[in-house]
Amino acid sequence: METTARFPEDLAANLRLVEALAPAHCSGCMGYHLARARRRLKAGSPDALDRTETIQLLRTCLGQASHGAVDIVIAGVGDTNLLATCAEAMPDLAKVRFTVLDRCRTPLVLCEAFARRHGLNVETSQVEVGAPDAAFPADIILVHSLLRFLPRSAHRAVMLALRRWLKPEGMILFSHRLMAGDVMTESCYLAEYESAGPILNLFQEVGLQVVSSLEPVEQSGPRHRFLALLKQG
Repeated sequence: METTARFPEDLAANLRLVEALAPAHCSGCMGYHLARARRRLKAGSPDALDRTETIQLLRTCLGQASHGAVDIVIAGVGDTNLLATCAEAMPDLAKVRFTVLDRCRTPLVLCEAFARRHGLNVETSQVEVGAPDAAFPADIILVHSLLRFLPRSAHRAVMLALRRWLKPEGMILFSHRLMAGDVMTESCYLAEYESAGPILNLFQEVGLQVVSSLEPVEQSGPRHRFLALLKQG
């Protein structure tokens, strides 16, 4: 697996910052950000399970983007992991503008600190993804595991919003884990999918076309992931 050589995360610093921020900002997060920071530091693993595939697909998206500045929107973050992954995928960060979105302020502060440490051009916005008045024009949108934290009834509106944000030649990199059976153990996870079929139906409903897809399998455990590159249909 490719490692985060250029943009390492400081998991210990992340935990300290979350411990300070959570009492003020995480009342609606059901302890998710604090539990995630503790779990990642204990495991000593800075990488998402599908990080290698995500980097490869991001570079594919980049090849389709304009030759000028590239606007990348990360729609929902748990901490600095997705921002580090996106930065690692970019060969020329001088041309990249990141916008990081989340409904909780805590992970946004983590990303702001990460951006300062690594000299990244990052704006953050505390927003409900899918809000009708939101507008974040993007060449690339990364939506990684976001739908897990939203009820099924909200998924269509969220994907419609992401489609609306795309520039004419823009692409969405979508990643969602597929769970076998009822294995949700945390109350913050509101929706899971057992197979890719319902997700593909969702894409079709909102006018998104699948350019390519992957289903990498976790090395151990009951889950694997569904990743897709999407464009306006």
